[in-house]
Amino acid sequence: MNYWKGLMIAAAIDLGWIMGCPVTATGPEAVPPLDVVAEWPQPVDELTETGRLEDSLMSSLQQSPEDLAAMATLARIYADQGWYDAAINPLARALQIDPKRRNLWSALDRAVEKSGKAKITDAELTRRAAAFVEAVEMWGHGC
Repeated sequence: MNYWKGLMIAAAIDLGWIMGCPVTATGPEAVPPLDVVAEWPQPVDELTETGRLEDSLMSSLQQSPEDLAAMATLARIYADQGWYDAAINPLARALQIDPKRRNLWSALDRAVEKSGKAKITDAELTRRAAAFVEAVEMWGHGC
């Protein structure tokens, strides 16, 4: 046997060893079909209506950033949807503007309680108010 013939046979064996036999090769296991369908907590129409209200209020707040009624309404919409943690932010900002409004304090107490927090600090309220101001400024800019 000459050198080149032996080299070709060795290369074919090595290639077969590396590639494996295509008859016995198995691919990844098939993923079983998904039988579970996600259920929305609310009807989709209700969520789109909530989204429209939120868009409207946030746009209004961009025009007049100290509109306490819009902040209170937004917090109420969030709370009605069960988003108590999100309701805290507009309430924190509204209380920064007018800390004497008892109805805002009551709404904040309910939102904090229903969100599962035992209490909320003044520093946390300040941070959440700043986050809300930033969210209003960025609303509608795709951020």
